[in-house]
Order: sequence, then C-alpha cells, then structure tokens
Amino acid sequence: MKKFVASTIKCYEEDGVLIIALGDDPENPANFMMITRLDDEDNATVNDGIGFQTHEADYEMPDAIAKVSLRSDSLEVLVKPEYIDFFGDSIFVAEIPPDSTNSLTQFSALKDELQTIFSGAQVELVI
Repeated sequence: MKKFVASTIKCYEEDGVLIIALGDDPENPANFMMITRLDDEDNATVNDGIGFQTHEADYEMPDAIAKVSLRSDSLEVLVKPEYIDFFGDSIFVAEIPPDSTNSLTQFSALKDELQTIFSGAQVELVI
C-alpha cells in the first residue's frame, strides 16, 4: 500500500476532461494521484474513459481502477490486478487531513466529482 498526505485536493474540468487530483504539494507534488474521465465516442465502455495516474506511474492508464473508497479522512483506490506491476502496488491512499483549510468544502466537492466520474462505470464506489 502506498500512502501520502493530500494537502491539496483539486476537482475541475479541462478541455472536456473531468479531473480529480490529490497531492502533497499544490505546485510540485512528490506524491499524487489523479483520476480522470473523458467521455469519447471511441470508448467501448465508460471504464475506458476513466484514467488513473500516480507518482509511481509514467503516464495515465485507462480502465485500471477496481474500487474507490472515500472516507472522511482518506481516499483509497484499488488497482485491478493486471495493473499492479504498472503502478507498483495495488492500493493507493491519500490521507485527508481533518484540519486542512476548507476541508469540508473540498470533501464535498470530492464526493460529488467521484459520483460524476464513476457514474455508469463498473467500478465499485464506496462513499
């Protein structure tokens, strides 16, 4: 399991891509995870449009997420078994500090964005 403290949480849309980014620094994170969704007519399934990238991977991998669990203090992503070697681990956890500024606002935005990104996907989403 790879863990880091997510001092920065960003949920936004850029060029039609929904993005959730969590990192240990707002400018130059050493540890991060990103979940993206691009709905494209070329995608065979919704999962094909959902990407995952971490500081452990050189690039984003589509359809690599098996399960996502959001708790009040963390976001946990379980990678599908066939992608464990690519990412270097099966579980990635971003710990969300309770005392961070706007933590309630960030948590609410994160929850909403996760529901949007995984809508219609075959990924287990636990909130």
